[in-house]
Amino acid sequence: MGLRVLVVLLAVMGPLPGAAAEEAPRRWALVVGENQGLSGEERLRFAESDAQRMREVLQEVGTVPPERTMTLLGADAATLREALTRFRTRLAEEASPRDWLLLYVSSHAGDGSLHLRGTELPMRELVDFLKGAPVGVGLLILDSCRSGLATRLKGLKPVAAPVTMEASDLEGRVVISASGADEYAQESDALQGSFFTHHLSVGLRGAADASRDGRVTLEEAYRYAYARTLESTLVSPGGVQRPTFRMDLRGRGELVLSEPQQARGRLTLDVKTPGRWLVVASESGSLVAELEKGEGPTTLAVAPGAYRLLLRADEGYLERSVRVPLNGSVSVGGEPLEQAARLRLARKGGVGASLLLAVGPSLTSGIVAGLSSLAGLDVRLVREGSLFPGVDTSNLGLVVRRGTGSRVDFQQTELELRLGAGPHWKHGSWTFSGALEAGALAVFQSRIPEDEARFGLEPLGLVTGGVRLDVRSRLSMLLSASAGGVMAKRDRGTALVPRASASLMMGFSL
Repeated sequence: MGLRVLVVLLAVMGPLPGAAAEEAPRRWALVVGENQGLSGEERLRFAESDAQRMREVLQEVGTVPPERTMTLLGADAATLREALTRFRTRLAEEASPRDWLLLYVSSHAGDGSLHLRGTELPMRELVDFLKGAPVGVGLLILDSCRSGLATRLKGLKPVAAPVTMEASDLEGRVVISASGADEYAQESDALQGSFFTHHLSVGLRGAADASRDGRVTLEEAYRYAYARTLESTLVSPGGVQRPTFRMDLRGRGELVLSEPQQARGRLTLDVKTPGRWLVVASESGSLVAELEKGEGPTTLAVAPGAYRLLLRADEGYLERSVRVPLNGSVSVGGEPLEQAARLRLARKGGVGASLLLAVGPSLTSGIVAGLSSLAGLDVRLVREGSLFPGVDTSNLGLVVRRGTGSRVDFQQTELELRLGAGPHWKHGSWTFSGALEAGALAVFQSRIPEDEARFGLEPLGLVTGGVRLDVRSRLSMLLSASAGGVMAKRDRGTALVPRASASLMMGFSL
C-alpha cells in the first residue's frame, strides 16, 4: 500500500527538480560575406551569395534558427568588430556551456588578415572571439585565399586529411579553412559560388552522409568538402586548392552539423550505381547541387519545388524533371531515369555549354599595295562547351570591312567568314581563349581608274587569342587578336600575304 501511495504522489508532483531533463544544446551562427577587398584586388563575385547560401543551409538542415543567426553582408573591419562585440554580449547573456557556435566568413584575405572593403581584420581576432565565446563547441569556417594561416595559430592541433574523430559531450574549438596558407580560394562561374562553400553546403544537405543515418557529422562534412574541392581544382588555372583543418576537441561521440531528414523537402537519388549528378531549380535555372554520388541512394535536403535532375552518361546527360512536395519527399529510381530521353542539354554537349553573340569594330591589315589597313564590323557567335578533350570553345565569325586606296583612288570591300576552335581558361570574371581558324575572304574592288571592278575569293588561316571580361550576368567585353595569312591572287599567280587583325566587342549571352 505504501509503495502505491508513493507512486501516486510522484505522478501528481511530477519529476523532482534534480531529475529534470537537461536542456538540449542550442546552436548559434554568425555568417559574414564581403565581395570587396583591398584597393587593387579583383572584386569577388560570390562571397556574399556564398554567405547567404551557408545561412540557408544552417537554418534548413543545421538546426540553427533565424533568431540565433546573425548575418553580415558587405562590411569593413570596424563593422565586423562591432558585430563580434554585440554577438559576444548576447552569447554571454543567453548561451550555455552546452551550446555550440559556428562562425562562417567568405572574403578576400592575405598575410594573416581578412581584407574587407579597403580595411584589414587580423584572423587572430576571429580565433580569439571563438576561444572566448561562452559555448562548449566553436567552429570557424574561413573561405578566403591563404586562409590556411588561421589554422597555424597557437592552440590548435593540425589534422591530416581525411580527418577521423571520436569526439554528444564535446568541448573545444575547430578551425576549417578553404585553402592552404599559400593557396587561392577559387570561385566558379558554373557553380555560381566558391568551390569549397558549394561542396560543403551540398555535403551538409546530405551528400556527405556516408553512414546513411540521416545526419551529417563534422567528420563526414569535412571529408566530402575536402575531396570534392581537391578534385574540382586539379586542373584549375588558380592551382590545386586543399582545405585545412585544425581542432582541439575533448569528449566522446560525434559533432552533428546537419540533419537533412528534418528538412521540409527531401530528394532521394535512389540509383545503386555511382555517378555525377546535377540538381537544377526549374524556375530560376540555378544549380542547387553538383555531386559525385557513391554506391547506394543519397538523400538531399532541398526546398519544395520543381527540379531538373541530370545524370552523367557516356554520351552526355540523362535528364528527368521532378517536383519536391511541401513537407514531404520524392524518390527517383534508376529504371525511370535510364529510360528518360536525352534532352536538349545532351544535344548541346553537356552542362556548361553556352552561346555568346559578340559585336564590335575591327581593324585589319591590308593585302594589296596602297591599302595598309581596313576598318569594319566584326560579328561573332561563340560557343563554350566541350567538343572533344582539350577543345571546349568554338566560334563562327563574319567580318565586313571597307577601305580606300591611298596611291591609287579605288575602293575595296571585304567579306570574311571564318570558323575556329580551341581551348579556354576561366579565372574569376576573366576568360582567356585560343583558337585555330580557317575560312574564306571575298574581296570586291571598285572605282578603279581605267579598269573594271574586280572580285576574288581567297582562303585564309589564322591563330587567334582572346580575353573576355564578364561585366554583368549576361553582358561582357571581348578583345580578340589574330595573326596568319591569306592566299591572295597576284598578276603572276598566288602568294601568301601576312595578315593581322584586332577586334573590340560587346558580348551578350544567349
